[in-house]
Amino acid sequence: MIEYNLGKKVNFEHLVQLFNQAGWTDKTSDLDRLQLMVENSQIVVTAWDEGNMIGFARCVTDHVFNGQINNVIVDQEYRGRGIGKRLMINILNSSKMVTYILRGDPDNVDFYKHMGFKDVNLSLVYNRVE
Repeated sequence: MIEYNLGKKVNFEHLVQLFNQAGWTDKTSDLDRLQLMVENSQIVVTAWDEGNMIGFARCVTDHVFNGQINNVIVDQEYRGRGIGKRLMINILNSSKMVTYILRGDPDNVDFYKHMGFKDVNLSLVYNRVE
């Protein structure tokens, strides 16, 4: 049975594996920075199967007006079982006042649209050069 945790209970070894599966290796080379990412997120939801973290999602929010959902990921072996949907529902149900936006993989657009997200006219990104 899959269990969900709405605290900041994270197995960072598994998180690195999940992010690497998704090709997000830019976030896994610096474990301290990855840990700060989790600590500084207001909402962190994880999915667990018998002590094994198999899903992760996070949101940065003011809990009143705006929230940005990031890094929704489910282990490849567990995809297609509704785990990603449950991760998202936990975030979306955390506040009925918040308007959520998200950064996601273009391959998953249909999933997010099925969750009720819509295309918007404006989205700008400022990428930092390191």
